[in-house]
This record gives sequence, C-alpha cells and structure tokens, in this order.
Amino acid sequence: MIGAALACIIPGMPSERILKRVERMLDEADAALDGGDWTRLRELCADVLAIDADNADASALLRIADRRNPGSMTADGVVSVASDDGIEDEPAPSESAPAGEIPAQPPEPVPFPVGASEEGPISFANGRYTVERFLGEGGKKLVYLVHDTTLDRMAALGLIKTQGFDDVARARILREACAMGRLSAHESILTILDIGDENGQPFMVTELAGGGDVEDLIEKAEAHRLPLAQTLKISAGVCRGLDYAHSHGVVHRDMKPGNVFLTDDGIAKIADFGLAVVADQTRLTAEKMMIGTVSYMPPEQATGGEVTARSDLYSLGAMMYEMVTGRPPFVADDEIAVISQHVNTPPVSPSWHNSDCPRPLEALIMRLLSKDPGQRPESAAEVIKVLGTIDPDAPRSVDPADIGTETSGGVFVGRQAEMDQLRAKFEETLSGRGSLVALVGEPGIGKTRIAQELAGYAGLRGARVLWG
Repeated sequence: MIGAALACIIPGMPSERILKRVERMLDEADAALDGGDWTRLRELCADVLAIDADNADASALLRIADRRNPGSMTADGVVSVASDDGIEDEPAPSESAPAGEIPAQPPEPVPFPVGASEEGPISFANGRYTVERFLGEGGKKLVYLVHDTTLDRMAALGLIKTQGFDDVARARILREACAMGRLSAHESILTILDIGDENGQPFMVTELAGGGDVEDLIEKAEAHRLPLAQTLKISAGVCRGLDYAHSHGVVHRDMKPGNVFLTDDGIAKIADFGLAVVADQTRLTAEKMMIGTVSYMPPEQATGGEVTARSDLYSLGAMMYEMVTGRPPFVADDEIAVISQHVNTPPVSPSWHNSDCPRPLEALIMRLLSKDPGQRPESAAEVIKVLGTIDPDAPRSVDPADIGTETSGGVFVGRQAEMDQLRAKFEETLSGRGSLVALVGEPGIGKTRIAQELAGYAGLRGARVLWG
C-alpha cells in the first residue's frame, strides 16, 4: 500500500520494482567500495546511471573509483550491464552513442576545485583552506579536514553536491547556508565559520567537532547502546538546538545520529540545518521525492504531508530509541518496508530490547514516536523539561523478558501471538496511549485465560487491574 501511496504523490516516479532494483545495485556498489573492487564498482554505477542518469550516489561512487584507480573501463574495453537474465558484457558506450542510449559515465562530472588531482582537491578559496585529508562522503557533501591558513586553525570543509542543480538552486543553497550561520550562534548548533563557492560548487566551513558524530559513537558502543546518562545528555543538547532553531522558524527535516556531532567534552551540536530542504539527494532523483533518512523519518514526511517542528521531534525519538536499544525503532530488508512501518506500525517499547530503560524515558520516547503529530510533545522545550526529571540510575523494577507464561498459575501454552499483541497494547498504555481491546471467539477457546495472563503481566508491571 505504501508503494501505491508514494506513486500517487510523486508523478512519474519509477515503479517500486525499479526502485528496489536500483537500491540493490547501490548496496552492491557500497560493498564493492568497501572491498576496493573498482572494476565492479564502475560496472554497478554504470548500471544505475543507465536507469537514472542523474543519480547522485552512483555519480559520486563512480568519481571515487576513478580517483582511487583511474580508468573507467575493464581491460578488454567493455563494461558489464545487468539484465533480468544475468550479467552481460556490452561494448562501452562512447560520446557518439546513438540517440536514446545513456553513457555509462556521468554526462557532466563535477569539476574539481582549484589544485585538484586524481586524489582529490588540494586547496579551496585560492589556497586559504589547504586539505589535510579526506574525511568522508555523505548524501549531501564531500567532507575534508582543512587548515585555515589565514586564521591558523583546523576546520571541516563540506563541498556540497550540486549535480543536476540550476543556478537558482545553487543560490538557494548559499542562502540556506547564511541562515545556518545565523543559527550557529547557539552552543548546540555546529558553528559555520565561512561559506563560499569553488568552480560553481558551494562549500561550507564549520568548526571541527573532535568527538565525532553520534552515529559513530553508537557503532562503537557495546551492543550499540549508549549509557543512559550519556543518552540523556545528548538528547537534552539536541533539544536545546532544536528549540532555538524552531523558535527561528527553521525545521531540520533530517535529524539523525549522523547529523549530531560531539565536542571533545561531549557537548552535542546539530549539523546540516536547512540543507536537507535543498541539497539532500535521494538515490533516485525525481520531482517531489521525499527528503530525509528513512530510519528516522516521521510518517507525515514519508507520505508528503506537512513537515513541522514536531516532525523533528519524531526523528529525535527514533534517534533516542536507537541510543537506548542499539537499533532504530523500525528495521526491514528495504527502505519501502521501513517507511511502511513508520506510517502503519506501532514501535515496540524500548524496554523489550533494553530492560534498563527507565519507565519515564520509555514513555517519552513512545510519545515522540506517535504517528499523529498532535500526540507528540508540543515543543523541544517540553522534552527538555521531561528529560530533566529522568534519573538514569533508576532502572525498571520488572524486566518484561523475565515475565514468562506462568503469571496466572500453571503453564500457558499457545496463543503467543495474541499475548504479544496484548502486551504491546499494554506497553502503549503505560506510555500514555490508551486503547480498548476486545477478545472475541467461540466459547471455550481460551478468552478468559488470555485475559488472566494479561492481568498477571500487568500486575507485575505495577498496574491496577479491575474485573467487572
């Protein structure tokens, strides 16, 4: 159903089958990049560009392959093209390819900045920013560690990807960068030190956050879970930055661990404010393509609805969920399935994955992840107040994983699926989202026993149970 809904929102968008095919090829390309298989990387990028000539990810990966191992063809002068029947070798297309055929190489590669080489740029802004090393590449930009020779300091320089952008879009990026510069006066927002343009490509210079980003922090943590005290500190810092931005009419639209950086003393700072609106390139470029990262995307953003400050709060909730449990609230084999869960499926309570999650924190996360924006906290300032009341050293008194199937006397056999649903509904109720559930079925099927099991479970969780 979600695929059909997206097709209605995005006229002319490729079919779900093509979307999944391109995603699979890009996943294979990522693996080829990690393994240093440059020939295979070029082949996969050529396949993607044959379907979507403006695909930013494929173009960027192709540039990386050419920088690391110059040459765009295999030794015998052919490139491999994927077909429904397998992999076929075809002659590499040339500049004089017949009309209708798409060259394997990007038609308009992004020019290197001043002093560029096959290994990448050497400097920016007429030599003011000299490159120390390449830090990484994201969906929106290439990031370099640079030395500011004018002020004698180290900084991070992000070269914005502008493939497929016209002059108006490039000018808008610079305006957004100026807005970010005004926001960065706040301690919880990454400071913008400079903006500029290098051979038609905008760039931004920001302060260097020595603690890295939260995504890397989660990746390195034991079981990918952060200590509760650290989770609360990071969340509060992000909320302060969001509250300041929202008060100035700016919605981030792409809150995620990779966009939150830490200083050496652990202060959280939000990056990339406003850029998602104009510069986030999803893997298939198309008009009205949704913007954001699917693991943290609010339902209204996924379905093309109105994005407000409360949309950022949903993404914050997904980020907090991952810091506490070691995984995002929704996972699946493909992005379409993850989006469908954001829209249709209630999240499992964090305590099912981490029994040490305090009940007030769990309730807050579940409120932030409400499908209806109106049920989320009113503002980031409200979230800050709630976070201030949570004691990270006060774990839950009952571990749901330890509550077995003997809560009402005797061994309870079967009906596990029904019990899982009822327990999930109960956890939602604890988080402030009550509902009415009816047990129906033939006489003698076990409705009373299921109700007794739920009552026993609820009692162990500290709830008052009434019978009537």
